[in-house]
Amino acid sequence: MTSVPRLPPELIALIFDCIVADKDWPTLKSCAVLSSAYLPLARKRLFSEITLRLRGSPNPIAIRDVVRRIQGLCDLLARNPDTSRCVRSIAVLDSYPVYDSQWITQQTALPRLLDMLHHVRTLSFGCEVGYLQWSLFSVELREALRTLFRSPLLTKLEVCNLGGVPGTALNTSVRFMYLNNVNTLREDPVSAMFSMDQVETGTVDPLPPTRDIRLCYLHIRTVSMVNTNSAWGVIEAHADKLKFIRWRCWEDAQARDGVSFPGLLDLGKLPALRKLSVRMSYGKVGRDLLGFCDMLEAITRPSSLRFLDLAILYPLQWNPHESHDLSTHEFWRRLAEVLLKSEYRTLHKVTVELTVHEKMCMWNGRRVNSVVEFRNKMKLTLRRLLNMSTLHFKLKVHGFHLDAHE
Repeated sequence: MTSVPRLPPELIALIFDCIVADKDWPTLKSCAVLSSAYLPLARKRLFSEITLRLRGSPNPIAIRDVVRRIQGLCDLLARNPDTSRCVRSIAVLDSYPVYDSQWITQQTALPRLLDMLHHVRTLSFGCEVGYLQWSLFSVELREALRTLFRSPLLTKLEVCNLGGVPGTALNTSVRFMYLNNVNTLREDPVSAMFSMDQVETGTVDPLPPTRDIRLCYLHIRTVSMVNTNSAWGVIEAHADKLKFIRWRCWEDAQARDGVSFPGLLDLGKLPALRKLSVRMSYGKVGRDLLGFCDMLEAITRPSSLRFLDLAILYPLQWNPHESHDLSTHEFWRRLAEVLLKSEYRTLHKVTVELTVHEKMCMWNGRRVNSVVEFRNKMKLTLRRLLNMSTLHFKLKVHGFHLDAHE
């Protein structure tokens, strides 16, 4: 009787990894029922990433479907608790919050599901479009999120379009954090209440330091000063380890509080910070640019910053080379002056990337490229920085892609 050859376990695992790479989930499910030996391998990959997400404008049928999925996962994990060890990533994201996002705010099974996940490494929570309020969540959901946010095994946390988040809930031990339009509240030790006025006026204390500070990389998207001050509380709590901040600003020209800087920021209070990357829009008059200079000038002690990257977009300026205000804006003079301050003596490299509309047009009787002409103007404006022997300054000017959007 001839024996059936057996594949080495390493080769079987590699085959399963290839199936996952191709996102061939039907084949992976078939492998799970093909042999009891394959079940653990398939289950580990099938449940490594759980995504509960509604896109577009969900209808009641789509909402009921995701609710059934949540309940089904709860039932599965209750029957097979070991399966929860397979879950390494979970995303709970709503689209535009029609029906008040009740599948998140009022779903009793969601807190139960989150409480069963003790080995999650990556968590994404919030709303892709629109806005959610922490106060709408049930007590059970709030506690489940607090526990998961502060799990010692969690390494990456993404929170999107969420308001009223208790500041202590973000006092985590993750290495990577992404805060997209997040507003926090601080707890008053006397009344044990949360006050948004404290965040808006800047009369807030930093969060108490976490017991295990590991945050090295912070990605922030802000649309208002309230966002900035909320993010600053998180930054201060992790100041001893935070090495890289990537900041994305979106200026709302119609809103009174539509700028992100200066806020409460003080780069001198971040001893571990080595790189700051900021992407902002010029808007109509460059409000965020001037606010950014205010922030740099407000430093109170020497900074350890070594690399500064600035990316500035000009989506509203269709003919940048014809606008004298862009190349002579007060921002460029103030930027050169503040970077010469002794507090920034460790600064080694500054990169400025400008993105403008690209087109061929007539200028002074000749046909020119708008990007080339704007680059030449900016070289004259920034010659002081370009000629600094102690600073590696790099200027880049790009054109918008045809499918680019702000």
